[in-house]
Amino acid sequence: MTTRTEALIIGAGLSGIGQAVALTRSGIDFVVLEKAPDLGGTWQSNTYPGAACDVEAHLYSYSHTKNPFWRSTYAGQEEILEYIRGVAVRRGLLPRIRFGTQAVSARWDEDTAEWTVETADGTTYVSRFLVLGVGGLHMPQIPELPGSATFRGSTWHTSCWNHDVDLTGKHVTLVGVGASGVQVVPHLAERAASLTIFQRTPPWVLPKVDAAIPAWRQRLFASLPATQSLHRLGIYLRREKRGFGFHTRPDLLRVAEPIVRRKIDEQIADPSLRALVTPDYPLGCKRVLFSNDYYATLNRPDVHVVPGSPAEVRPDRIVDEAGGEHRTDVLVYATGFDLTGSFDRIEIAGTGGRLLKEAWRDGIHGYQGLAMPDFPNMFMAGGPNGFAPYTSVVSNIEAQARYVVQAIRTTRSAGARALTVRQDATDRFLAEMRTRFARTVWAPANCRNWYQNGSQGGTVLWPSSTLHYRLRLRALRRDDYEFLPARESVPSEK
Repeated sequence: MTTRTEALIIGAGLSGIGQAVALTRSGIDFVVLEKAPDLGGTWQSNTYPGAACDVEAHLYSYSHTKNPFWRSTYAGQEEILEYIRGVAVRRGLLPRIRFGTQAVSARWDEDTAEWTVETADGTTYVSRFLVLGVGGLHMPQIPELPGSATFRGSTWHTSCWNHDVDLTGKHVTLVGVGASGVQVVPHLAERAASLTIFQRTPPWVLPKVDAAIPAWRQRLFASLPATQSLHRLGIYLRREKRGFGFHTRPDLLRVAEPIVRRKIDEQIADPSLRALVTPDYPLGCKRVLFSNDYYATLNRPDVHVVPGSPAEVRPDRIVDEAGGEHRTDVLVYATGFDLTGSFDRIEIAGTGGRLLKEAWRDGIHGYQGLAMPDFPNMFMAGGPNGFAPYTSVVSNIEAQARYVVQAIRTTRSAGARALTVRQDATDRFLAEMRTRFARTVWAPANCRNWYQNGSQGGTVLWPSSTLHYRLRLRALRRDDYEFLPARESVPSEK
């Protein structure tokens, strides 16, 4: 069975739904493929205790579909998922989403100027334009530890939480203290008999200024939408102001470091533990985390922080790098994600059969966080250099969605079969990214982090303000693209 459409979106997370809304508003026919039984992407799969966003809810939502009834400043996983579902229903997207449909390959046909996408259930989808909204926080990154196969307890990654296992009275080991690790630690400590935390690098953890949003304010936002828009704008501008220290003036962040260290000193009583959990790298170099009870939890007598990574797994023990053994019934990995894994799981072949994973052999990269040379009519929502970690990703998602619509319209108006970004334009873009990245707090001169990820642009981040990014995507630079002319029809012989 073959289904044809103008545009095909793979993924029904924030990026995919955002693109679907933009296409709907522009009258462009599309279909969305989602391998999960429900939409939501990251917020559908990450159901671990304490899962929440560290960006204010009023900003971590679409500007075109605001929610005046957010219950607190920072929303949790369930409320965010409820919001995304509400957007899909309100915008009439559900009939266009094919749930439980996993794309396994996508191939560009140069003769027909179309993408052919094969799925695991044998269904074929043919489209003129392809949008990859697969997300970067999707494929769990789990270390291969010696002896893992011998472990007799339960094991899972935070993104695949096993809610069937009762942690009460269990000895739990957590590997990793990134965003999900910091959020889940207090909840694990409340239930487990003991909690052992393997910490490779201590994170900077700042207080989370969260509060319930009063009913009167919800009613105000509902009755006067302009007030909510102003509130959202204020949050956005505050974060952009803060972001200046990340992408342009890292020295400004150093002013805050002594303040945060004093907070750690106040909350951690044991000097040895305090030294272990105090970062020795610049604030902002790695993702800054937020929690009001993380450090307090580390003080508990049944919580133990172990430096480094596990060295070995035994049937009921985890061995640390110093040879110490830690009794374990449940092993939880909070070890992040493989950024390119979401793209790699689909075999994507462009012009001449060139595979995307081969094009990325020397590092993940693209143009404007969206396009790749030799992959015509294909766009990567949230692709390399398409997001900034100091603010909401949604503003960039919306800019990308509008850009894709503009690209489709430009191709149509040019009477072309397809458009593909030029290699020289991509090279100029990557050179600019390397120059901008060198002055940021994330640059290698300051520290090592996953933001670098071997990218040809030096980073997978957008190393400037999101306002700058949005302005760049307001207009498609036609000179940066090649347009494949429509084939002339050949007169039939009589």
